[in-house]
Amino acid sequence: MKYINELIKIIVVCIISILILSLLSYFNIINENTHNIIEKIILFIMLFISGLNLGKLKEKKGYMEGIIFGGIIIGLLLLLRLIFINKINLSNIIYYLLIIALTTTGSIFGINKKKNK
Repeated sequence: MKYINELIKIIVVCIISILILSLLSYFNIINENTHNIIEKIILFIMLFISGLNLGKLKEKKGYMEGIIFGGIIIGLLLLLRLIFINKINLSNIIYYLLIIALTTTGSIFGINKKKNK
């Protein structure tokens, strides 16, 4: 259940940010490259925060929460990519590894932050 809550938060924030960025892009306030970069930055921040939240809930082995949550996200993204695009390249693999690294790092910081209180 905790994974579903964090996943829903990520999806909602991403949809809202994509709508806002698309609106800005439509009115030529930002260009397409800036749109893509900001979109990725927001996703990465949300992944880190979700890992942080999951790490706070765990007593031990916070890194496992990050790996599991990152694996769930990668599984969903991989499934969508295979359904709609049908190809995977090296940049996608690096992107997926970065997702695992961010969620794991967030979980490690989350469990350490909880221990310091």
